[in-house]
Amino acid sequence: MKLCDINLSPQQEDIVINTAGNIVVSASAGTGKTHTMIAKICHDLLENKTHKMIASITFTIRAAQEIRDRLTLDTTQCFIGTNNSFAIEEIIKPFLKDVYGDEYDVDLDTDYANRDNRLNSLADGLESIKITHTIYSYADNRRNFVFDLALDIIKKSEACRLYLQAKYFGIYIDEYQDCDIDMHKFFMYLCDELRITTFIVGDEKQSIYRWRGANPASFISVFTKAGFTHKFLTENHRSDKQIQDYSNLLFAATRELVTQPQNTGDIIWLAATNEDWASKVIPLLDASKTSALLRSQKEYSGWTQKYGASEGATLLSQSGIEHIYIPPTPIDDITTNAAWLYTAIASYILLSSYSAYDFINDIPTENDKVSVGRTQQMLRAIEQHVDEQAIFAQKVNTLADYLGYPTMPQHIESLFETIVDPKYAVALNPEKPKHCTLTLHSSKGLEFDQVVIFIEDYAHNGAINDEHINNHYVACTRAKSKLIIVNTETNDANAVRHKIISLFQDANIPCGDLITVQ
Repeated sequence: MKLCDINLSPQQEDIVINTAGNIVVSASAGTGKTHTMIAKICHDLLENKTHKMIASITFTIRAAQEIRDRLTLDTTQCFIGTNNSFAIEEIIKPFLKDVYGDEYDVDLDTDYANRDNRLNSLADGLESIKITHTIYSYADNRRNFVFDLALDIIKKSEACRLYLQAKYFGIYIDEYQDCDIDMHKFFMYLCDELRITTFIVGDEKQSIYRWRGANPASFISVFTKAGFTHKFLTENHRSDKQIQDYSNLLFAATRELVTQPQNTGDIIWLAATNEDWASKVIPLLDASKTSALLRSQKEYSGWTQKYGASEGATLLSQSGIEHIYIPPTPIDDITTNAAWLYTAIASYILLSSYSAYDFINDIPTENDKVSVGRTQQMLRAIEQHVDEQAIFAQKVNTLADYLGYPTMPQHIESLFETIVDPKYAVALNPEKPKHCTLTLHSSKGLEFDQVVIFIEDYAHNGAINDEHINNHYVACTRAKSKLIIVNTETNDANAVRHKIISLFQDANIPCGDLITVQ
């Protein structure tokens, strides 16, 4: 079926057209979970006969922009943005004073990454806001101050509750497996107490951010929650069947999806050493198709950068196919609400294809007072002073003030460090090189015809936990037509190999039915 120029598979159509009310969707990698959510938003907006609108919520500005770009309806009155921006812009900023008094009538900034101002309690956070006008993070990364505060405000402010109920008929949340406990409590309060219809989609198998508080158990708990309909997306539209079968074997819940497994040579388990792996990989790659080497950032005993993504690009290039390393940038760790600004400025300076019009389109919230001509003039002034850091900082602050975003000196320093080094241009460019190397976490949401991974990256000190398996799943499902698993003789590689063999045995499938060993 086709809806708003969006083609739907039968599974997607069942969710979008045939299911109403609160919905939780379990979506395996490559099944089009964001595609389905966008179609659901489109359908529900067309069906809506009231003045109310929707909120579409995800984890990154880039993902929110993708949703905004792909929606073909008028969404100017809708909220499309990140989890944090929803909590801050829709709840904390407008209703902080209503709950806590006039002394909280302040202009708020955020600095989640600031390690010198970690919070221990809600009371600590409120006192910090009063003094610094800045929202910081809890010291315990399993807790989330922004959502703890937002929920406290909703519970105490009738005006806030009435506002949300009057504005939104539905809330749509992507990547729910990455929500932490406080986010989950917040969203379930909107659903249960405010009766705002809730659509959530995620994949617990892709939960790879537990180290920063992600709690996939919260997502799983909604499967059986009263008032929710649980739906599945299992048809992988990215990877070929052999790669799908291998990834489905990693979890008991998806093993039943494996039918008549057949080895077509698309998964190669390659015995190699840290010295000869690249020369063995290159003959297995088709240079006419895209490829990526994905490496973990974890620390090994005795492990050096020589075996990471950066050196991997050099070794693969020396062996016959040029691979470009996509590095993390100095501005990646900026977590204030001005984070988009630094990325946009860096893109304007480093990417010839990025214009002032692109910059305007990347502003998270619409502002009719922003002039393209004035913005372009200020961007050019910044670009003209890339060799003078002090003046550069002044020009950045001028643009930030014009747009209404506060800056911090250390963040402008990170921006300067980014723009003076051309190597970061490739990380900012949405068009990735045909052949590249990058970290596993940077690859999430991307896809490549051919993927090379190291099996040793999915254990630590000979031990394997659930997140290691999830990481392995995410890496494997980036591949569309070929997966090369490099097996070096390390303790971690041996641990993962034994684990994979045991999973095949649990499914009563010989490894040779899916894996070619070389």
